Amino acid sequence: MDSGKGTTKKSVGTRVAEVRRASTLMRRVLLGFKAKLDDGLRVRNATTAQMRFLREVKERPGSSGAQMARACFVTPQSAQAMMARAVEHGWIVRGKSAENDRVVTARLTSAGERLLAFADELMAELEAEVWDGISVTELRAMNNVLERGLVKLED
Repeated sequence: MDSGKGTTKKSVGTRVAEVRRASTLMRRVLLGFKAKLDDGLRVRNATTAQMRFLREVKERPGSSGAQMARACFVTPQSAQAMMARAVEHGWIVRGKSAENDRVVTARLTSAGERLLAFADELMAELEAEVWDGISVTELRAMNNVLERGLVKLED
């Protein structure tokens, strides 16, 4: 482990370059996954953002539009647009909250469940393709490093 003692300008520069490279590679992997998933979902007139929205509806049935917006990291206006599109496609049904009849909630339909299952299959195929040839040991090492970085981001 790099203790920081006795570091030279060259080793500091190398570390900075490798940190930047790791950040760039992580971003490229995530964007590549998203692009491939969007390509696969296009046949169902859906996007990865909509799948995130539907996943939140499934995991938190009865959530309000504002709660969905926070969970999906979008504005309330974007969440309302996603909700309207999901209703239009028959993926969710809207209703009133039992606690507050001014709050509109959402619940998945069977069509929404099928779309999520399709997206899950696409993701599994993509993961298998991308990580093929990488050992479990390598994956565990990568996951451990990523988890350590996440801890620092979440502090």
